[in-house]
Amino acid sequence: MEQNKNISGIKNAANIMRENAQNLGQLSASADGAAVKRMMEQDADQLKKAMQSGDLAALKQTFDNLMRTEEGARLIGKIREQIKEK
Repeated sequence: MEQNKNISGIKNAANIMRENAQNLGQLSASADGAAVKRMMEQDADQLKKAMQSGDLAALKQTFDNLMRTEEGARLIGKIREQIKEK
């Protein structure tokens, strides 16, 4: 049941990302976006394996780690603000 909830959350996040693609593109080009991208690129192989295998715990851990950084927290905060405006 927990896995179904996680999958539902991921689908909801994907829908939000599609709806806000232009704004997300601008955020990803920001200094915080570039810093987060560099961090994610360091873990690219692990992220790819987690996505392919459906390892939600590994994906969650990656995003939790990003949220602990100043850049990641700011970027997520900006994304939340944009979503609230819709």
